[in-house]
Amino acid sequence: MNQNNPSARHSGLDPESSRNNIGALCAPLDTRLRGYDVKLYRCRINNWIPACAGMTKSVVNGLSVMNKFALPLLFAALLGTLAPAQAAETPLPERLQQIVELQRRADKLAFGGLGSDHYHLAKARTWLDLATSEYHQTDNSGIVDAAIGQAKALLDALENRRDSISMETPMQLQGSEAVRQDLWEKITVLKGDAKFTCGQRQLAEAEVQLVWTGHEKAESGWSHAQSYARGVENLVYEAQVAIANCGGEAGRKVIEKYVLSTDTLFAFDSAELIPGATARLDRLADTVKGWHSAESVTLVGHTDRYGPPAYNQKLSEQRAERIRQYLIGKGIAPERIRSGGAGSTQPLVTCPTALSKQEQVSCLQPNRRVEIILRGSGQ
Repeated sequence: MNQNNPSARHSGLDPESSRNNIGALCAPLDTRLRGYDVKLYRCRINNWIPACAGMTKSVVNGLSVMNKFALPLLFAALLGTLAPAQAAETPLPERLQQIVELQRRADKLAFGGLGSDHYHLAKARTWLDLATSEYHQTDNSGIVDAAIGQAKALLDALENRRDSISMETPMQLQGSEAVRQDLWEKITVLKGDAKFTCGQRQLAEAEVQLVWTGHEKAESGWSHAQSYARGVENLVYEAQVAIANCGGEAGRKVIEKYVLSTDTLFAFDSAELIPGATARLDRLADTVKGWHSAESVTLVGHTDRYGPPAYNQKLSEQRAERIRQYLIGKGIAPERIRSGGAGSTQPLVTCPTALSKQEQVSCLQPNRRVEIILRGSGQ
């Protein structure tokens, strides 16, 4: 959720002063924000987490003035400084340590040439996101170990450079059940498209999150799992558009993605805008209007992992819809704007439970966001 637990508020935490308390490693995570290729960072272990999260927030909010080559160099230098501190890390529980080690292996592959959009690597990372989330929920259905096993098998194959890695994804694992056959069929068709690679990351994430949806249904019923299914629908839709627009010839449709931190937009535990938020949304509205023949704007809300999943899903949807209504009020046609939420199912960063609640909330800040996906003919 986005700070929807009063005990999770920052309450005096000073990210600036915590920058000097270096005892952690931030592992890089490829992404694309505001048209720049940048590296965000997965924050893990010990007391330097708030500083890492603060730097990540700066990347998101100040990207327009940052050189796209300066960011990787900055963080690469930072990682080199922090490497010796790993030896002093507090030991993690065995299963969580296994997840962290697999995440590091995945990060190494991503920056070793595969890239974060690679189908099998994206799938492995999403399995690890599932395992991490359910581990923190103290799930005992077997889904955590099953997801770890799926991720490990993929990473082993990638590291060993196996020529043929299966494209199949199990529709259900221990602790889950098969759901939404219609979405599985759409994914199968898209995976068979000649331009599949243009939407491979979204499809890999969609497959795993569909298994995740089946787990939520088995655990809490379909009314609860529907919110997870909507997140899968959004990913499949993004994959369809990416594949349809593959090639990038002049005049064809393009996708541009913006990310806004909800901490800078909304009041505590609500979908009400805070003072200063309107200036950011005004700039967004001007950007959308500047696109010639803009076809659509898709808003997807995201929360961190604190709070019940159903609550987080509702909050993410309400915040995305609030931005939608604001953009409509600025003259953008309602039929061109679609809003939805993914709750806490698509995190950008993961953080250890050994941290204090305040440190975890600060570390998880990048997950509390609204993604704005613009589709049109270009500027």
